[in-house]
Amino acid sequence: MPKFFQVEKAAYSGEKNTFTNVKFKKRALDNSSAAEAGTILEIIPLHIKNPPVIQFMAYITGLRDNFKSSQKGEQPFGRPDKYYMWQGNNRSISVTFDIPSSSAAKGLDNLNNLSWFLGALYPTYKDNQTATSIAASPMFRVRFANLICSSTNDGQGLPGVIQSINVTHDHSQGFIGINTQNMGTSFADAASSALKAAGFDTSINEGKKFLIPKLMKINFTLDVVHDHQMGWDYHTGQWRGGMGAPRFPYDFGMLRDTTDSPSAGATVSADVTSVDSSIPGTPNARNTETVLDDKLSKKSARVDESTGDVIKL
Repeated sequence: MPKFFQVEKAAYSGEKNTFTNVKFKKRALDNSSAAEAGTILEIIPLHIKNPPVIQFMAYITGLRDNFKSSQKGEQPFGRPDKYYMWQGNNRSISVTFDIPSSSAAKGLDNLNNLSWFLGALYPTYKDNQTATSIAASPMFRVRFANLICSSTNDGQGLPGVIQSINVTHDHSQGFIGINTQNMGTSFADAASSALKAAGFDTSINEGKKFLIPKLMKINFTLDVVHDHQMGWDYHTGQWRGGMGAPRFPYDFGMLRDTTDSPSAGATVSADVTSVDSSIPGTPNARNTETVLDDKLSKKSARVDESTGDVIKL
């Protein structure tokens, strides 16, 4: 068990040694060094004023990053293949992790952070009288090293929406029972002393009982809302994130040599109207290289290398 305590202390990069209340952000939303290193999973709810910084030791048991591209197919008359037009992309990250509690103090710390996480699923209201005064819908920034991060500001938490959180209390691992006694005195037990040191003694009544599972399993899915431009520049071939977000999605790569920029007319992509709008089934859309390939295969046209236009022979 002492070795496990050392792991807990090292996980927070020396920023946290025992049970304390969560920290609160007032302005900048930069992540802690432990979140950047990947030893903890850090979650910041953006819709809460001066939001809490929710932290869990990164006992990640499952991490899946799903990218989905939506493209609509149109079947023109006389052609065996469809034309596909891009409509949008969706990205979602599924995270599964364990929350082990090695002591009463660590159990209280885990339970406190989990309470903040679950409570943050609810929106912010402008007043307390009506249920229709929603000021902000729940949104989060999540950070786990470079595998869950935004490419902006050299790696902030990745913004997105969390629509559900699944909590499994593993009863087979046992529980930690807490019964606050003699809080604030020299006769207080370890749990009561930890609550006092963390400033919870004013909100916890004497004799309050808690039951904390030694192991909790958490699963949630982050539906990503990217905070930078996506896609590629038509003229330069550069990633549109630019200098603000150059290393999508894992904060590495996506760097193009400046001497390797595309020359004019080097790509086959062309405006369909410059091909021949009289071709049966040709859609009024851009970037349909299949039509251009058919024209060239009949040897009835050639491509002007300087402009990329199709010239009929």
